[in-house]
Amino acid sequence: MPSNWNALFIAWAISLIIVIGGGLTFEFTYTPPAPAGTPPSNAVQPQQEQPSEEVGHTETIPTYTADNKQDDVSERSGEQDTGMADDETDTPPTVAQQDPTTGLTVPATDTGMDAPQIAIGGPLPVEADPALLETTNQGPLPRISDDGRKSYQVYAAPGPREAERPRIALVVTDMGMMARNTRRAIAELPPEVTFAFSPYAPNLIEWGEEARRTGHEVLLMIPMEPQNYPQNDPGPLSLLTSYSTRENVNMLKASLGTLTGYVGVINHMGSRFTAAADSLRPILDELNNRGLLVVDSRASQFSRTVNMARAIGLPSAYNNRYVDDNLAQDVITAELQELEKQARATGAAVGVAHNYPVTIKAVENWAAGLEARGFVLVPITSVTDRQPAPR
Repeated sequence: MPSNWNALFIAWAISLIIVIGGGLTFEFTYTPPAPAGTPPSNAVQPQQEQPSEEVGHTETIPTYTADNKQDDVSERSGEQDTGMADDETDTPPTVAQQDPTTGLTVPATDTGMDAPQIAIGGPLPVEADPALLETTNQGPLPRISDDGRKSYQVYAAPGPREAERPRIALVVTDMGMMARNTRRAIAELPPEVTFAFSPYAPNLIEWGEEARRTGHEVLLMIPMEPQNYPQNDPGPLSLLTSYSTRENVNMLKASLGTLTGYVGVINHMGSRFTAAADSLRPILDELNNRGLLVVDSRASQFSRTVNMARAIGLPSAYNNRYVDDNLAQDVITAELQELEKQARATGAAVGVAHNYPVTIKAVENWAAGLEARGFVLVPITSVTDRQPAPR
């Protein structure tokens, strides 16, 4: 009898070991099926895009700050992030569609971005004229057409109806760098405001077409060497006084090929470069030979840009005032009012601003009463060669 109990106990123990061992084996080796649409565990997951570390202009993406206020020989457009941008994405612009019922051009729905609807302005050619383009390995470069037409004429918006009123042109820079800020500027600012796009922005041709579709003239920003280079770096497309003429012209072409349909260029930074006549002269010649105009942002009081441009017949304008160095809305409004005084005194004035939401709002409010105060807001082509020589 005891031997039978021993055998039974041994059999029961072995069975228990088998059951427990099997359960543990199943627990450690079983992998439940993944839900539909879930990538396998060994798949390479896409990395979430992180915003670049933005310090001055050491990156290719220029950013700004209200705290970095500088004098005339400083790089006013080379400041750090203001924190005023709505996003840091490079989402391409919405592509406008034609309504088959009404025949009107309307923007496509931009899912997920909650972008404002864009009103239709014009008339401006939306797509670039092939006759004004030279196909190169650096992109489509502007050229004078065989029949003598030039970009600054073809892509110019209509001038003011009242020619006698003092004229004010406002250039909004860094377009294309912050997608939502760019959309907001296109949607909310008057069509007479000129937009300057950064060559470092993605989807530039699409952005330029969207701007012209709403009636805005377009400029291209050209990075140039500042006084404190390389501590303050305008990026890899910069024109430098240490480069040869050929190197600088090639660098200029690299920027010119990023966008189409623009009337001219404006310097980004460049306090050293615009004061160096030998470096600047071949750049102005190249712009003139390609049918463009030039706007001097006046990064330096010693800039030679406008006087040299006028000497060779290159259409030019220059910045009288940066309107949003201080981001308080009442200060921006006061700066815009100073532009009015300049325009009343000389007949024409140019201001430069950024596409910050606070700036856009201030400009909207200011522009609404401009006509009643006896002024007219105009695109940049309507003030070229109308300002007195810069001092």
